[in-house]
Amino acid sequence: MFARILSSGSFHDVVGYVVREFHDKNKYTPDTWRVIDSGDIFTLDYKKMVQSFEVAHGFMPDKENPAGHISISFDNADAPRLTDEFMAQLAKEYMDGMGIKDTQYLVVRHLETEHPHFHIVYNRVNMSGKAVNERNNFKRSDKVVKAIKDKYGLTYSPLKKKYEDMKPIFHEKISQAIYGCKSWDEFCRRLACAGIEVKFHDDHNTGKHIGVKFSDGDITMTGSKIDRDFTYRRLDNLFEFNRKQECQQFDSIPQKPKVTVEYAPSQRSSLVEDVLDATVGAVGNLFTLGPGYDPQEEEFARSMRKKKKKKPTIKQSR
Repeated sequence: MFARILSSGSFHDVVGYVVREFHDKNKYTPDTWRVIDSGDIFTLDYKKMVQSFEVAHGFMPDKENPAGHISISFDNADAPRLTDEFMAQLAKEYMDGMGIKDTQYLVVRHLETEHPHFHIVYNRVNMSGKAVNERNNFKRSDKVVKAIKDKYGLTYSPLKKKYEDMKPIFHEKISQAIYGCKSWDEFCRRLACAGIEVKFHDDHNTGKHIGVKFSDGDITMTGSKIDRDFTYRRLDNLFEFNRKQECQQFDSIPQKPKVTVEYAPSQRSSLVEDVLDATVGAVGNLFTLGPGYDPQEEEFARSMRKKKKKKPTIKQSR
């Protein structure tokens, strides 16, 4: 037994899907499906079903996508036990466990697929005009299904086990890919390297992305099934936050002022000038008067030099 909580929508669309109103009538003949249980609705035909649901929805007309939709499938090993009555009983126990009470519902069995399964369509507005409590419905669903399987000894589907085994692998790879990621393109490239393909669900009116799925080529899971933090909205907000953080860090880095370089003669002396200065300084030191200088001795030495320079006077005889 394996339950899938599908996207809610309008009664026109969801009821139309489960009773094959929009399918090829040559392939999906009336004997490929049948209503096995219902509550507070007319089941004569498709239009009567939709009208019945819409009456209660009128208590809360602002409730968007009022049609809840759940698919419950079974392993082929349990097929001999799955009479219409037993399936209807399982559907009722599942809805009770999920808190889907005091509201309209429709249980339709599909017969054309390999695995036995049925669909539950319920009004998300109950008969008191209040919204059905769907808080933590994914976690609650897992617990309710397990309890029912254990109660009736139903088979734990190999597909379900494979699905559950893949969930932590998806979680780890996505957690690694979102680190510091700033865009969906970057995110998709990172996951592609890890063998995971990212698929988007678009709004049929606006064409904008509103949901995200992840696939390894065998198992496909919606982001919310893996972790509530992996919905399209939350991932998109995370990437936007990372972009802003990067911009703030860049703005906080002190920027060097722009410098205009203009030509000016160098104030630094050349190597030749340095050598000349050193040489002149050394020569100048030769004429520096030291502490042994005596003025009287210097005057005597000067007068002696003058006498040596005088030429001798020659007297001429007469």
